[in-house]
Amino acid sequence: MGRARMTPWYFSPYPQELCHLPVIYICEFCLKCLKSVKCLERHKIKCKLFHPPGNEIYRKHAISVFEIDGRKNKIYAQNLCLLAKLFLDHKTLYYDTDPFLFTS
Repeated sequence: MGRARMTPWYFSPYPQELCHLPVIYICEFCLKCLKSVKCLERHKIKCKLFHPPGNEIYRKHAISVFEIDGRKNKIYAQNLCLLAKLFLDHKTLYYDTDPFLFTS
């Protein structure tokens, strides 16, 4: 994400075509996962997000916290769940994100 390279701690059920790759690339704005740097560069040209969708609920200096409605931003919420699962052992994945409010 961005320039960071992270090693996941746990399994997350990303699409099968990405699971066998040594590295997956994640858009730092919409959290979409992509299979190559070239795909990421093409995606960045088309990506319309420059911050998480939703309401900014806190800001101090360069840190902002957003509240994301799982009903209004379903794809972003699902991508956030997949990403979170890489670092949380007991995270239950929900593809039905409608009843959840996320803080990002």
